[in-house]
Amino acid sequence: MKKILVLALVVLLALTAVFANGGSESAAADSGKSYTIKLGHTMSTEHPRHKALLEFEKYVEEKSAGKIQVELFPAGILGSEPDMQESMRMGTLEAFVGGPFDTISKKLNLFLMPFFFDDQEALMRVAKDEKVFNIISSDAEANGLKILAIGDGGARQITNSKRRITKPADMKGLKLRTPSIEAIMVCMDTLGASTVSIPLADCYMSLKTGVADGQENPVATIYDQKLYEVQKYITYVNYQYHPEVMTMNASFFNSLPADYQKILSDAAWLFIETENKIALDNAEARLEEMKAYGCDIYTPTPEEKQAFIDACAPVYDHFVNKLKYFSQEELDLVKSLAQGK
Repeated sequence: MKKILVLALVVLLALTAVFANGGSESAAADSGKSYTIKLGHTMSTEHPRHKALLEFEKYVEEKSAGKIQVELFPAGILGSEPDMQESMRMGTLEAFVGGPFDTISKKLNLFLMPFFFDDQEALMRVAKDEKVFNIISSDAEANGLKILAIGDGGARQITNSKRRITKPADMKGLKLRTPSIEAIMVCMDTLGASTVSIPLADCYMSLKTGVADGQENPVATIYDQKLYEVQKYITYVNYQYHPEVMTMNASFFNSLPADYQKILSDAAWLFIETENKIALDNAEARLEEMKAYGCDIYTPTPEEKQAFIDACAPVYDHFVNKLKYFSQEELDLVKSLAQGK
């Protein structure tokens, strides 16, 4: 009888400890197990991405009381974006920020349609929409990846060393370096340029040596990678707004206690909010510095920009009807959100 009473007391104490910690998942988080998250990206430590990731690191480590340690690997230390993405998929790298997007989720191309967003606010209406986020994140999980948050990766501009670009016809004959992102290559081809896919780490030298005449990137990247040193002409046209995607190995994320998952999700959105603000705050100053360096920065008139918009119209049909990366219904949903309807 005494043994039964002792056993009952032990069970009662164990259950009390579990419920005092908010259930079995919270108890697992308090069990003393620690985790290390290695997170890679290709930008320098001065880029808005890395500065915002420092806030992500701080938040995660503080909220987990040090049970989750974040190790940041900037500037392509761990390889190119496709290399890091594959390492993450294989489980040797826990997290990553960047593209290419097709191998995360083809649905991310919904963000990449040319001249789709007027500004960062329009992009974030789409990024924060629960239905759109679930469409994209479900597709990513089928690829073994967990999307933690989506933000503003920057409005993309076109640069070159040959001539000022004011209309689509000016693109003809130019060889432009692009990342291996289908939507960019299709846009440039549609506008009349030829494309060559070169890793970002090799972009500066390819432009300097004439392997490519130009390239396209957000202002933050043009500045961060010092591409303006080897590009005379910058057309400030905002032809695409790319998503900034923080992804994690899905198996790793799903293995974490629920409260740790929430910490990471909250930290990811903090990262997005921080980077969005830094990028906006820095953009004008970066343009002025590049202008002072000697770059010719041209902003097309509304009529000139409309000519680019009209020229890129076939890109939409290419993704809906030829590649079938997303449906017309999904495209219409995103377009409606982007326009604030």
